[in-house]
Amino acid sequence: MNYITEHITADKIIGSEKTQIMKEGEISLSEQSPDIDIILKCDAKIIPEDNYIEEDKLNYKLTLVITALYCGKDKSIHSASEDVLIEEFINIDGAKEDMYSFIYPSITHIECKKLNNRKLTYKVMAEVKGVVTQSAEIDAITDLYDIPKDQQLLKNITTPKTLSKNKECVSLTEDVAIPATKLPIQEILSVTTNISNPEYKPLEDGVEFSGDVSVTLLYTSTEGGFPELFEFDLPFNFSLDAINTELDSIVDVNSYIKDCFYNVSENEDGEPRLLNLEINICSDIHTCQIENHEVLDDAYSTNNQINFTTTTLCYSNIVCRNKGQCPVKEVITLDEKCPDMLQIFRATGTVYTDDINIYENKVVLSGAINVDIMYITGNDDIPIYCYSDTIPFKQNIDSRGAKETMEATVNANIAHIGFNMLSDRELEVRCALNTSTTVRDKTCIDLITGVEVTPLPQDVIDKIPSIIIYTVKKGDTLWKLSKKFNTTIKSIANINNIENPDLIYPNQKLIIVKGA
Repeated sequence: MNYITEHITADKIIGSEKTQIMKEGEISLSEQSPDIDIILKCDAKIIPEDNYIEEDKLNYKLTLVITALYCGKDKSIHSASEDVLIEEFINIDGAKEDMYSFIYPSITHIECKKLNNRKLTYKVMAEVKGVVTQSAEIDAITDLYDIPKDQQLLKNITTPKTLSKNKECVSLTEDVAIPATKLPIQEILSVTTNISNPEYKPLEDGVEFSGDVSVTLLYTSTEGGFPELFEFDLPFNFSLDAINTELDSIVDVNSYIKDCFYNVSENEDGEPRLLNLEINICSDIHTCQIENHEVLDDAYSTNNQINFTTTTLCYSNIVCRNKGQCPVKEVITLDEKCPDMLQIFRATGTVYTDDINIYENKVVLSGAINVDIMYITGNDDIPIYCYSDTIPFKQNIDSRGAKETMEATVNANIAHIGFNMLSDRELEVRCALNTSTTVRDKTCIDLITGVEVTPLPQDVIDKIPSIIIYTVKKGDTLWKLSKKFNTTIKSIANINNIENPDLIYPNQKLIIVKGA
């Protein structure tokens, strides 16, 4: 039989798996660094480098950066760091070399301990999520030439068609002057960078990427004393390549800071007050277009038997996306072993996600914020100290259309953290938590891709009643009854004086004549 087809392309989900990794090691001080007295705090970040697929396996390469801040024997503040290359894999059944792959790593735990005066040990735990997809292509039947239109049943489907998948890195270069209210730079202890307020807009063959890089500079001064803290934002706006993308496309981008290079130079007055920054930002870009298709769902013939060949297509649809902010507040009391607070110097926080649960029209995010409070003490033996505590949180996120069977991803980061000293042993910490939520539904549909027509056996025709008085049941349609009793919609409608063939109701009596 002759028929018409439509070419349908959609992202087919091959697999999504998570794995846990743990790295332990030592950091040795450089020859110029003074001995360790107390470790103040320890940070870690994990940077995706590369990933590729082998048979049933997703290989990935990451760089783990550990930075420790410590107080030396001379009571001065210094830093030590280590870069660790991680090469591992995730088993994903069905993964093949020609498929697409994405890696989403995150730190879940970090701790550092003093081993001796020249070494410290670290233990870092991380979670890595790997996703493998494939662009599936199917020619679905939309019309049968020799079958009347009213004997064909069509259905509408919506599929996401991938337009572009690529990775692009851009550089943000800036010379930042240290203000006159701050002391000149002697040694940089740490430069912390985070992307804040990211916005993505589709362009013709591209994506507009804008936002700010929030920078925190911690350094010692040429004039001695306690470390200086300088915080500022660098706005940016880049155009990323994304071929075939259109103005109404859906944009899904994961951006992260890959590298931050810095040095200090002198200003016009010869003072070390210029911070020279080069920040490399990488983005995994995925753009798609939502397409509507009208395809054949079923058909029948009064004289023939129709057998269909079907192909199952599974793909992921974005149900909803939501950006929000929630406050997290907690009163923290220092442990007995900690010295009293004289003045809070710096408060930082890291978000850890424990659970993401989906309910009807909402997503519930629970986790904790690991807060580090660096403060000046009244103790000459320990002039500066860092206290860490954990603030649990639980947030309900409105997600219209979400259901328990779906999957949600939530990116959470701290937009702002503030504090208020209540006493020398207590402080109130206030965090503004930004969330970006995406809910996806895995959809599997059977599409008719082939058809075979054979004459209807006479014994089958003979078994169908010549005339029947039928009582309509819930869910019945004239199309279903026409197929069941080997007749047509027009015939049933004419015999029963039905003006609207789409309107019948339960317990209605219909006269149905075979083949009429």
